[in-house]
Amino acid sequence: MAKKEPGFNEALKGIEEILKKIEEGEPDIDRLSEDVKKAAELIKICRRRLRETEEKIDGIMEDLK
Repeated sequence: MAKKEPGFNEALKGIEEILKKIEEGEPDIDRLSEDVKKAAELIKICRRRLRETEEKIDGIMEDLK
């Protein structure tokens, strides 16, 4: 069974948690690259969701013309 992709808010929360962990002190060097990779994946999800939403809104606005 495929792992379900997180929604925008869940992805954003994940990014915030990773940033907070890094900003609060010395990050665990053994996990740092793993955390940065996960944050990059979550950023891609957020960007895609924003782009999809923008396209939907543009379509709705175009229908109103």
